[in-house]
Amino acid sequence: MGKNVNFEFNEAKDPQPVRIEQVYAEKPGGGRVKEADWDIPATTAVYQNSDGTFSPIKAYRLADAALATDTEYKIEKGSGVAVGDFIGTGEEAKKAEEIDASEDDYDLVTLTSTLGVALAKGAVLYQAKEASAAAVAAGDGVAAKDAVLASPVGTPVYVTGNDLPAGKGDLMVRLINGANLRKETANIASEVAALLPTIQLV
Repeated sequence: MGKNVNFEFNEAKDPQPVRIEQVYAEKPGGGRVKEADWDIPATTAVYQNSDGTFSPIKAYRLADAALATDTEYKIEKGSGVAVGDFIGTGEEAKKAEEIDASEDDYDLVTLTSTLGVALAKGAVLYQAKEASAAAVAAGDGVAAKDAVLASPVGTPVYVTGNDLPAGKGDLMVRLINGANLRKETANIASEVAALLPTIQLV
């Protein structure tokens, strides 16, 4: 019988960046994260669903700087960005209405309007619950409306301690709630990390 029976060659995976500097608290036994159609990297924030499972909060790292007037943003590959996502920074968020995924290094995402702030290359935006909107004063038959401020799609409670591959169903994952994360590589926006008082970007 030949030596190569049932042999299967697998290419080596690309080395993963260091995302976690130090862990000092985590959920015993971890938790189950809902299936996603993109690979979820370690250090992705998750929020809890009513059934006790967890869902990720997408993070969108910019592959290039953006001007305050831009409506197109170059987002690094692998973010899971999809048409219909609300993409936020600070208290501003706008809806992704078009995605050009033809480039190798980034997805070109067109938002319904500008986020209104200049953003540096490497800045991380977050998945918001809804689009932000300015306050509207009453007048000429129009009812007054309060301003809508952007916030994450869910309230973060943990970050993932390991990668989760796409298309594998709901998976158990290590859940961390106390850690120092490397800000240059962590898959979390600073606004989301700020809602996790024992998660620090260093």
